[in-house]
Amino acid sequence: MKVHLVGILLLLCSLVRANDMAQIPFLEVTNTEEWQAAFAQAKAENKLVFVDAYTDWCSYCHKLDKEVYTDQSVVDYYSENFINVKFDAESDFGYPKADQLNISGYPTLLFMTAHDQVFKVVDGFVPAEALLAYGKGISRMISTLPDLEAKFDAGEITKDEHLELIGILEGTDEIKAKRIAKAYVEKMKEEDFLDIQNIWLLSRHQNQLNGYPYLYISTHKELMVAAHGQNELNDYMSAVYNDNLQLAIKYGDDKLMNDIVTNVLPQFVDNDQLPSARYSTKSVYYGQRGEFDNFKLEVNSYMNNHLSKDSKADFALSTAYDIIENYASEEMIVFSTQLLKQALDIDEKNFELNSIIGYAKGLLGDYKDADKYIEIAKSLAKGEEELEIIQSLSDAVKMMKEG
Repeated sequence: MKVHLVGILLLLCSLVRANDMAQIPFLEVTNTEEWQAAFAQAKAENKLVFVDAYTDWCSYCHKLDKEVYTDQSVVDYYSENFINVKFDAESDFGYPKADQLNISGYPTLLFMTAHDQVFKVVDGFVPAEALLAYGKGISRMISTLPDLEAKFDAGEITKDEHLELIGILEGTDEIKAKRIAKAYVEKMKEEDFLDIQNIWLLSRHQNQLNGYPYLYISTHKELMVAAHGQNELNDYMSAVYNDNLQLAIKYGDDKLMNDIVTNVLPQFVDNDQLPSARYSTKSVYYGQRGEFDNFKLEVNSYMNNHLSKDSKADFALSTAYDIIENYASEEMIVFSTQLLKQALDIDEKNFELNSIIGYAKGLLGDYKDADKYIEIAKSLAKGEEELEIIQSLSDAVKMMKEG
């Protein structure tokens, strides 16, 4: 009897110890006011904010709670140096907050400044040692920021310190990071292009087509490939392409768009892929600018001049999907049906062509034709999956009819 009693007492003691185990002192945030209060506290205490975005069903979220947030070294460090925040990403508050923070998987851990800026994102589970290393590394970087800025202002900063300063500012003050990166690039010499860190920095900050970095790299491709490899050169050129295309679209700069097509694409796209790449660039530019006459000209030109007869059906389908998803004006839906009809002249028994043209006709209010093409697609459907697809499209058109 005594033995059993001792065993029970030992068990109770162990349960008490487990329940009393130290944990990171998280603030469970459920609304905007609580979120703002956490960052106000961070400002007042001059701390960073550590955020855990979790869900109830996420097993690794629970693993963090049990194995990592109870590690004494983690508890001590994060209690001292961070304001620690948790929120349920599937709550009324959590859904929009997760979307705002571009969170798509769980757990997601964020290190944020007191000004509500994301400095570092860690996806998924990390063991205690790794989380402690993240916290210490980020704290060190932030703590060195005033000293690095003072050295920059005094003109006494070394090359490595300059790069470190830019890296920190990219997470805290993007505008300032660009200004300080520009100062770094202005001092670059030819031998600096052989340092891969500099190529990465250029890809993030200095991509103007009339700028010295792009002009140097584009005219010294063999040297760049020998130093860094073809993939690194392609990555740099892709960054130049994407950044400049966004600028061209934003400002309606036809000249910049043509420079991209003429001069940038050949830098990293194989010759046999250039027609497709040039078409994609121009169609995106005109589509996002809402210049639909030019968009249609590009589509027709590419379809008629660069595609084989066998390729036209797939091209018409992908273009129709693109139009319906991104440019669904009546004018453009009409254009998509014209493309699909051309494709049907080539492949009239294509299930997908008949399905999508039926749906497009429904969008235009031409329900007679919509029903016709949907019935054809039903007769061509093979297997349960295609039957389910066409039934869904048929239901959608029926709902359109009923208003």
